[in-house]
Amino acid sequence: MHQDISGDPLRANACGPPNHKESALLMATENTKGDGDAISLSIPAGNEAFLRRIISATQDGLHDELERFGDQLHEPRSKMLLEDAAYAALLEGLDCGRVVPDSEILATLARLAESIDRDNEYGRVVFEHRAIHDLLGQLAGMAPQ
Repeated sequence: MHQDISGDPLRANACGPPNHKESALLMATENTKGDGDAISLSIPAGNEAFLRRIISATQDGLHDELERFGDQLHEPRSKMLLEDAAYAALLEGLDCGRVVPDSEILATLARLAESIDRDNEYGRVVFEHRAIHDLLGQLAGMAPQ
């Protein structure tokens, strides 16, 4: 395990309770970014597995794009690094069960949702579903019993 200058091993999971010997830990007691407090997540197990998969895959794709096409990026590298940090915070939030939803995390998650909707043709699917069920509802109401 990597050790810091003090010689103490670094914590592998900073989400748990403190494991330090001192009674008063030197850490922030408030969110100094001013972006609001952490939100406790309540996510069903099936959703958590999907979220972890899609966020990890998207972050992996972002890493690949930064590594392979660093000199030909369509977006500024700084914006992509902010997006990468947002994905990392979301994955950590899934591990810890809480997230501080700053503006970059919210914007990144909104872009991901829009991308999934576009790729899955969500608008078309909703339209077709509604049209079929509207017709079914009309016909079922008129069908002889």
